[in-house]
Amino acid sequence: MKFIEQQDITLEMVINAGLLKPGIILNAASDTNITGILNIDGSIELIIKSSKKVFPSPSGVARAVRNISVSGWVFWKVLEGEKFVERIKYKQKYLSLTINQIH
Repeated sequence: MKFIEQQDITLEMVINAGLLKPGIILNAASDTNITGILNIDGSIELIIKSSKKVFPSPSGVARAVRNISVSGWVFWKVLEGEKFVERIKYKQKYLSLTINQIH
């Protein structure tokens, strides 16, 4: 059996696939009053104590908010209609797209 290494999926890849749009508001799963803005390169802009900071990864900004290591794929949610959806759903959609393109 041959092992196939899987590339880590980034927010930028999900954006480039058209699954998420730059400029959308991301909400913290633990407190929907904590929000970030998704940038075109997959970074997240967050305002902390009236200071704007840009984090290159969703996990990095989640760590800044919670002060512990957290998966950014489950920490941040996106409002779809009237319900919040974990971003992991978009990662799964991306994986489905790429698997379908291979086969």
